[in-house]
Amino acid sequence: MTNAGNATSAVPHPGRCLVALVDFQNDFCHEQGAIARLGQDTSGARAALPNIERLLALARAAGVPRVHVHVVHSEWTDAPAWSARGRGGEILDIARLPVVARGSWGAEPYGIEPQDDELVLVKHRYSAFAYTPLRLVMQARGASHLLLAGVQTNVCIHATSRDAVQDGFVPVVVEDCVAAATPLEHETALADIRQRMGQVISLSDLRAAWGARATSTV
Repeated sequence: MTNAGNATSAVPHPGRCLVALVDFQNDFCHEQGAIARLGQDTSGARAALPNIERLLALARAAGVPRVHVHVVHSEWTDAPAWSARGRGGEILDIARLPVVARGSWGAEPYGIEPQDDELVLVKHRYSAFAYTPLRLVMQARGASHLLLAGVQTNVCIHATSRDAVQDGFVPVVVEDCVAAATPLEHETALADIRQRMGQVISLSDLRAAWGARATSTV
């Protein structure tokens, strides 16, 4: 959990933020999705759904732009090194069971459909900044802080946080709106993000801060 003495003081003003919901798709969240069929526990993702819905509602009310980041894999973007990831390990076996394949049920959104005024951004690697226009979107919307929700904390959330800070933005991970396959992976990733990259806050921190600041001067 967040450990700052006054957590809300670290929450950025909504006028400086963009919210990105990362990889909230059937293959990563559904009990019949590819990740669950590969033996990983996806219950944390499903448990995070109500909080993510609250986060999006809060962002919509505060006028914060929202981006839904969906990952898609296909022969058009799966370079040899990318296709070989996970070989010899116990987590991925994409040769046997493809994950978020283009046009598949597994690549469809889980539980949350983007609204008309929300951008859907497609990525093909772990980070939402890799080979995507996210940097341009951040600049166009005048956002300095990227609020992150979704899955998995130790994979795509972590990778996106690292690229965000390296690209000149502040990653802000909403800790109860992200999930990993195990509590250890989740907490270890959050600790690394907190120590080396940006901020880790809770949804209650965000609600308290934005409730007080939404009408203040940016």
